[in-house]
Amino acid sequence: MTNWAKQLAGAVLVLAFALAIGGFVMVLRAQQGGLAATMVAAHIRAVSPPDGATNVPLSGEIRADYISRPNHDPVIKLEPPAGVTLDNGLWDGTTFVIDYHGLRDNSLYHVELDQDDSSGKGEHKQIKVRWSFRTGSLHVATPTPIVSTPTPVTSSTPAPSSPPPTTPHLIWYSGQNAAGFNGLVGSDWNGQQLKTLKAGGNVQSPDGLRLYGAGTPGTQVNDADGNKAGAIAGYSPSMWADDSQQFCGVTYRTSAPPLSLVMMPLDGSVHTVAPIPFTAAPGTMPQEVSLAACSDLAGRAIVIGGSNGNVSNMAMISLADGNVSYQTRYPNPLTRLVASHDGRYVAEQIGGTAQGSSTTLIRELPAGMVVGQVTGITVEGFSWDGSLVAGGIQGNSGLTGAEVIQWQNHQVVWNRCGCPSPFAVRVIAQPEGSRLAVGAFDQHQVGTLTVVDGSGVALTVPVGNRPFLPLF
Repeated sequence: MTNWAKQLAGAVLVLAFALAIGGFVMVLRAQQGGLAATMVAAHIRAVSPPDGATNVPLSGEIRADYISRPNHDPVIKLEPPAGVTLDNGLWDGTTFVIDYHGLRDNSLYHVELDQDDSSGKGEHKQIKVRWSFRTGSLHVATPTPIVSTPTPVTSSTPAPSSPPPTTPHLIWYSGQNAAGFNGLVGSDWNGQQLKTLKAGGNVQSPDGLRLYGAGTPGTQVNDADGNKAGAIAGYSPSMWADDSQQFCGVTYRTSAPPLSLVMMPLDGSVHTVAPIPFTAAPGTMPQEVSLAACSDLAGRAIVIGGSNGNVSNMAMISLADGNVSYQTRYPNPLTRLVASHDGRYVAEQIGGTAQGSSTTLIRELPAGMVVGQVTGITVEGFSWDGSLVAGGIQGNSGLTGAEVIQWQNHQVVWNRCGCPSPFAVRVIAQPEGSRLAVGAFDQHQVGTLTVVDGSGVALTVPVGNRPFLPLF
């Protein structure tokens, strides 16, 4: 081949690579730019139901109003997908319309619109637009008929009392409160202490309305008043599902594979979902298998496997049919892996927990694409919507504080330094909300419990200056 031909071929390869990378960057920027930015990038004027809408019908239409019709029809998905039916989309002028059916009563749904905006001239541009809404209730109050008011009659029968108010979501810790009570204390997400129990469990449900006594073969579950609410079979490890109504578990009947993923309602029954697809290398010990996410709302679970506290394998398994929608093996084991409640995002930490230079990658599932990274923080949890991560600040000899970060733009929204004392940090997400509760304490279990939102507003829960331990 002549020199000019070689140069031309090299230029073509460089151009193709640049176009591929350019398209990839466009996807990331669209995902990180927020709803308004991604709608602009996709040439969409408005969506319906709008972001944050409430009382949305259980059957209806999803509409995307474009400035002009794109070259390719969008692909629309609803999460969680369980029970949802989407008809074929059609165009009404410049508005793309798709009918949906089978949504759950009073539930949070996320819409993901995937727009292929390629021009057909070699440039690939993929844009994702994501928003959410909440459905209404099927239970409609019957109107009270208007009647004439009779003459009051004195009666010795007392008037019926109004039903007790619904208990809000709770955050639990064990320790002594400001009033000197020593036991389990439940506070709402505004920091007000509402419940106290002498005993009742050591692991709270995501909504805090149930407490689980981990560590016994047939384990009792209590409600927020200490009354028995059910029991689960003794499979270990186990994890609360994000609906706070059941558990995911891993069968450990024997030490030999295959292990299985199971679901465990509070009636004590066990429902096998699927075998866990991890195989140990020849000549090695069986892996330690545990759960990183258990989402009845999204219909999937994330299981991880490894040894000595490191993670070598990860798989996402459908709770509906047991299919594996994503699986990977880490040739260089991770130090830790943490997932959002619905399994959409996982934080994969590379390097030691005491190294300030360690990196945590944020991966979106089931696509498996790395969509962000953070450094200098040991991620302990995601907010319910997945936009925030919280965890411990890494120092040279351990953790030195706690932090909440918007991982998409690396903005630190809240920080508490406890230098130089080493810290332990625990995190729980407010169900269907945007706040995180961050428990940070030293080696004597003395510390703070703080509720933080995405704007950085922090509310201190009064746990006192004595040892305490979060139940999450």
